[in-house]
Amino acid sequence: MSTEWAYKSAVELQQALTSGEITSRGLVEYFKTRMEHVNPSLNAIVASDFDGALARADEADAARAKGEHWGPLHGIPMTIKDTFEVVGMPCTAGSPSLAKHMPKHNAFTVQLLIDAGAIMFGKTNIPLFAGDIQSFNKVYGVTNNPWDVARTPGGSSGGAASALASGMTPIELGSDLAGSIRTPSHFCGTYGHKPTHGIISGRGHIPGPPGMLLEPDLATPGPMSRSADDLDLMMDVLAVPGPLMGNSWSLTLPNSDKKALSDFKVLVWTQDPLSPIDSDLEAAYQEMATHLKAQGADVTVGAPEGMSLETFVPTYMNLLGSVLSGTLKPAQRRITAVLAKVVAKFGKQLKTGPHTDKLLTGMTQPYAEWLKQHETRLRIAKKMEKVFAQYDVILTPVVQVPAFKHQPKPAVHKRRLPVNGEARAYTELFMWIAPATLMGLPATSAPVGTTREGLPVNVQIIGAKYQDKTTIGFAGLLEKSLRGFKQPPEFKA
Repeated sequence: MSTEWAYKSAVELQQALTSGEITSRGLVEYFKTRMEHVNPSLNAIVASDFDGALARADEADAARAKGEHWGPLHGIPMTIKDTFEVVGMPCTAGSPSLAKHMPKHNAFTVQLLIDAGAIMFGKTNIPLFAGDIQSFNKVYGVTNNPWDVARTPGGSSGGAASALASGMTPIELGSDLAGSIRTPSHFCGTYGHKPTHGIISGRGHIPGPPGMLLEPDLATPGPMSRSADDLDLMMDVLAVPGPLMGNSWSLTLPNSDKKALSDFKVLVWTQDPLSPIDSDLEAAYQEMATHLKAQGADVTVGAPEGMSLETFVPTYMNLLGSVLSGTLKPAQRRITAVLAKVVAKFGKQLKTGPHTDKLLTGMTQPYAEWLKQHETRLRIAKKMEKVFAQYDVILTPVVQVPAFKHQPKPAVHKRRLPVNGEARAYTELFMWIAPATLMGLPATSAPVGTTREGLPVNVQIIGAKYQDKTTIGFAGLLEKSLRGFKQPPEFKA
């Protein structure tokens, strides 16, 4: 089959459509053939609507021929994470209870992408209710990593990252509560951006339940791609006042004023006793820091002054528990409250992982206690404002390991991951993503190297609130000077 379009960016595809090099119908047909060829070994795309996509493509081509311009994504095919409601395809959120759920309305963000000209042709796999760092469920099964099918692509946006890395889609819409955009991007060597909290609406995302109007704490939709330029393009479409804001609000993200790496003051923070990282990751980050210094960046190595992961993780785990508690039944709530006390007392002996008791406590705490935790979060964020007065971006690991082999069992609290020969708690996958999520800061996951086994290594680029274009811009400069997306050997176009 022809493979010339598999790894083109959305920006490049739009240029090809504008020049007449290819049509939107031609692109949809191409990605359909690509999916049929590639997807059986990955199981990344789990539902599709090519009849609807082809009809929409024909409309896009006809509009273009008449000189109409729908928007920056006019005629671009794409897939969507199976947590977002899309008319014409099921939205299961990985749950058998929603296996037949066919949405009557598009999620708010999906409609923004469609209004900008995008063509939805498929849904990508996730864990049950987006609740794991791997992507498997009883509805669609297991999704594999294109770099090694014995390994996970991550979660919960694992199908999205796998589809991107294997050239089955040019762009994706993911969501992130506990690293669900950043971690799969790291495991698959793609780009992902967790936006500043509150600037992209989660209306029409499952979980919560279908039809929920509330915008949840901590969580946010965000773009995924194979280039920083595509992240920027999608943010321009997605970052608009949401339905809870009404028509009186406006939103304009500030552009970055930095045109070269030498313009940046950078804090490189890769070591913390709460979650030591794999030595191969550390080697890649050291190489990155050396590169940044050679490019003229002002680089400081170490944690933010007076802080560590212990500054952020306990409060994050508590508030994460609160977000996850919404579906608990009364009996489950009582059991969880007992477990929280047991783990608080015997957590080290049980090896449940750092601050798991805080997660369980958060799932059962009264509102008054939540307010105290929220106040703590605001005070931490206030301290971080001083850090961002010194540095433009903070660079950290995304998680402590590269992509690991599938581990569907045992239960999450019993799983272990090897870090430099030591079995560490699986829940440490939440540690390094905690600071940005807790404070609602923008964080871009970008490729910077590989391990000795050839697995991707991404860095997490954290910026001050609303400085989304700064973190994405920094990722773009790294892409041009150090490393961008690389095609997995078995799936090269």
